[in-house]
Amino acid sequence: MIVTTSTDRFAAIRHLAETRVLTDTVKIYIPGTLDPDTWETLPDIVLWEGPGMVLPDRSPDMTVTVQDGQSTPVTETGRYRMFTPVAAPLATLEHTVTLTASADPAAVGRKWLVDSVERSSVPVLRLTWLTYDTTLNDGS
Repeated sequence: MIVTTSTDRFAAIRHLAETRVLTDTVKIYIPGTLDPDTWETLPDIVLWEGPGMVLPDRSPDMTVTVQDGQSTPVTETGRYRMFTPVAAPLATLEHTVTLTASADPAAVGRKWLVDSVERSSVPVLRLTWLTYDTTLNDGS
């Protein structure tokens, strides 16, 4: 009889989730900034690129224009969930996320801002909350 510990079982579940569920490739990075001395844009600082996935947390994003006498456009931002392996580095508020490969070609290149990171006593995948902002994605 083979006896397994809960640690062994969670390792097996984690491996299964990472190989079967995380089928996209996500990149976590700090966007390049403008060097004030040279006026050149510094390159992005890539913190991690690897398996993951991004899922919406509600209905699709939309842009709404409210007529308040001044035709002020109101843009809604969407909330998304990013799943990465537990071994991936922790994303923070200064980081941006993009998909570099996905089964959905329209999702590749989209950008999200990191909102918060969930903690778990039994982590199988890391959950990071993201905000989708149309201004980062050419208005769409």
